[in-house]
Amino acid sequence: MSKFNTLIYFCGIWFAGISSTVLANTPPTTVSTQAAGYLTQLVGGLVLVILLILVMAWLLRRLPGIMMQGSPVIEILAVRVIGNRERLLLIQIGEEQLLVGATPAGLCHLHTLQTPVAVSLPEPQTNDFAKLLNKIRNSGLKP
Repeated sequence: MSKFNTLIYFCGIWFAGISSTVLANTPPTTVSTQAAGYLTQLVGGLVLVILLILVMAWLLRRLPGIMMQGSPVIEILAVRVIGNRERLLLIQIGEEQLLVGATPAGLCHLHTLQTPVAVSLPEPQTNDFAKLLNKIRNSGLKP
C-alpha cells in the first residue's frame, strides 16, 4: 500500500472509532425523532433556496445594468423624471435620436429630433470605496 492509501485507511478507522464512541454515549433515538430532524433540515433548505431566489430577483430588478449588456445600437442618452411614474427618455438608435414618454400605460413616441443633441456622458462610476469616501469628505457632504 502507498503512504496515501495507508493514511486514508487509518483516518477511516479513527473516524469510525470516534463515531462509535459518540453513538455509544447518546441515548437511543426513535424513528420519528430522526424523521423530524430530516424533515426540519429539508424544509430549512427549501426555505433557504427560495429566499436566495427572491433576493437574486430583487437584485436583478434594482440593478438593470447587469442583465442588459447587449450591443450599443440602442442607447438611452438621458432620462428626466416628470412625475411620480412618468419619464421622458432621449434614445439614440444609430444616428437618429427619439424623445419617448414612459408612463405606467406604456411608451409613447413624442418627437424625432432633426439635429442630434450632444449629451455629455457622466464620468464612469468606480467601485473604489476609498475614492468615494475621499470625494464625500472633500465636498463637505454628510453621508
